[in-house]
Amino acid sequence: MKDVMKKDSLTNLWAQGLLMTAVIAVALPLPDIAWAQLSATSANAGSQVFAPAIRILNYACYTIGAFMGIGGIMKLKAHSENPTNTPMSHGIGRCSAGAAFLALPSVIGMLSSTSSSTLSGTAAFQTFTPGFN
Repeated sequence: MKDVMKKDSLTNLWAQGLLMTAVIAVALPLPDIAWAQLSATSANAGSQVFAPAIRILNYACYTIGAFMGIGGIMKLKAHSENPTNTPMSHGIGRCSAGAAFLALPSVIGMLSSTSSSTLSGTAAFQTFTPGFN
């Protein structure tokens, strides 16, 4: 039983090695496709395709964040009027969730700017740190 399992795993390893060799043999003559030489162009094209969806997501985050913040303030007001029935944690939780939703579009913008090929952020950082040039 062990010999059969050992033989199957060895055959599987050989098949994987042959498949990988075939992929490399096909990919080497085609460096533009295989190694993504035009990554900056593909990143910019992807950001243009997803721009409307990101804009809708931003509006949704702002709306949800505003309503959650207002709901949290109302829960904190209810806690101040009657502390025994309404715990403060409900209001704090809603306010923090609202703040997270309000900050999410900025975080998405920072993450999406890392995929661009411009070095404006690096250049701006270097202007404030002249000793590190």
